[in-house]
Amino acid sequence: MTAVRRLTTTLTLVIAALAVTTVTVASPASAATVSTSRANSALQSVVPGAWRNAIPSALATRLISGKSSTSAYRQGIWVSRFHAGQSTPLLRHTMAHEFGHHIAFFYGSQTIYGAAPKGFPQGVTSVETWADCVATALSGVDKHGTNVKKICSRAGLRWTKAWLKKGPAAHPRTDAAIRW
Repeated sequence: MTAVRRLTTTLTLVIAALAVTTVTVASPASAATVSTSRANSALQSVVPGAWRNAIPSALATRLISGKSSTSAYRQGIWVSRFHAGQSTPLLRHTMAHEFGHHIAFFYGSQTIYGAAPKGFPQGVTSVETWADCVATALSGVDKHGTNVKKICSRAGLRWTKAWLKKGPAAHPRTDAAIRW
């Protein structure tokens, strides 16, 4: 093989590699948009419209690193890249779980940050258990996270389903009483 042919072959391979790299690399902003968009689609498909309308700020607003998604009062849902990449049923469960925290922020007992509504049979301070019951009630998937110390009991799930079914209009908003 001549030097010119080797140079031409090498140059062709380099150009081909650059073309593939250019085509397959997406900007971080577009990757975040796709993932938060997918998360919000999952949320819309799992949380009834009446509840979504009652708490419109409870949307996926940010994509974060790690394996834990999180929610904050009036700051939306921060979805982990790990959860955003899960199967649709698991992502729906995660979004329902995080939405459960927002229900607690607006309709909970306000005993502590994110406390469950009054009457929750597993205790109003069982913040993650409440969100777990909401996720299972809405998604039909029983997949509690590693941070859930007490899993949603049958009684907790029955109570949560009945409470959610009544809709937000049947429950007093309690966020005005927030003092945490």
